[in-house]
Amino acid sequence: MGTKNSCILVLLGCFGLLLNACAPDENLEVPALAEGAQVLIANQGNFGWGEGTLSVYYPQTKSIDHEVFKQANSASLGNVFQSITKVNQTYYLIINNSGRLVVTDTNFVEISRNDGFVSPRYFYQKDSETGYMTDLYANIIWVVDIKTGTIISQIKTNHWAEKGVILNNRFWYTAPETGKIFSVNTTTNNLQDSLKVGQQPESIVQDIDGDLWVLCRGDESVNEAAKITKVSTNGASPSVEAIEVQGVPTSLTYDAQQNVLYYLADGVYRFEIGVDKAPRLWQEVPDAALFAIAVNPQNGDVYVSDSKDFVSRSVVRRYDKDGEILDQFEAGIIAGFFFFP
Repeated sequence: MGTKNSCILVLLGCFGLLLNACAPDENLEVPALAEGAQVLIANQGNFGWGEGTLSVYYPQTKSIDHEVFKQANSASLGNVFQSITKVNQTYYLIINNSGRLVVTDTNFVEISRNDGFVSPRYFYQKDSETGYMTDLYANIIWVVDIKTGTIISQIKTNHWAEKGVILNNRFWYTAPETGKIFSVNTTTNNLQDSLKVGQQPESIVQDIDGDLWVLCRGDESVNEAAKITKVSTNGASPSVEAIEVQGVPTSLTYDAQQNVLYYLADGVYRFEIGVDKAPRLWQEVPDAALFAIAVNPQNGDVYVSDSKDFVSRSVVRRYDKDGEILDQFEAGIIAGFFFFP
């Protein structure tokens, strides 16, 4: 989220709801894994008390398997399941509040776990041997050995590092507390440059032309509106161009097939690069606590999670690229990240 406090605000609110809510169903029937294309869903679980769980959704049959990691390992992932990535033939499951990286095979059987992180967020593969892990509280980017999932070294940042993109031998990442994006030289692992992009930069994506797009949540205390900032790194020096947007946006994602950006605010917003002058409301979702959005890169389907009351299971809506709803289904508690193997 936009600041360290706002990042955990929703989760702390969820903890408060626990006082008046029932615990989630511990006796959920877990079906056997199905065949076919998969969409992996990281369900965060309630901050401080709930388990993070892995759901696997099958678009062809519109079916879903719940608590897949627990089924495969008879063990819990930990608290606040933040994100997923695939490294070679393994999955990296990042567990934020537990400070944990769990590595599994493609059947979700655990290979290793490392609890040596502080508050890990997202992992980015740099090369065949190493990758970068961002962290909420450590003020460090972790350099991780891909084969073992263990820490090799640290890149000190003096700020919270959030989401990133590796482009042209640089790792560009958002630093929400600074109003900037920073870059790490991937050859030397040294901090190299920074650019002002707007208050509380949260999400960053790369488009098909090699430009970066950064979603900035804005800051009312300094009278700065939210914006989407385009950063071009193709010239002699980077250039920055901003488009102001309404509300408090979150969760920028990109569809390379259509060259379209999506994000969440009081609905689902869409911005076609090179065509639209400003984002437009694409889907109204009344009475929803919109939490995460992602695009399947293979067909342009858009997945949107509604975390409801942050105690009940989330509802996920799946739309095609034309905005027609294809399916609606329940995932786990606080469905916060979608991954398309």
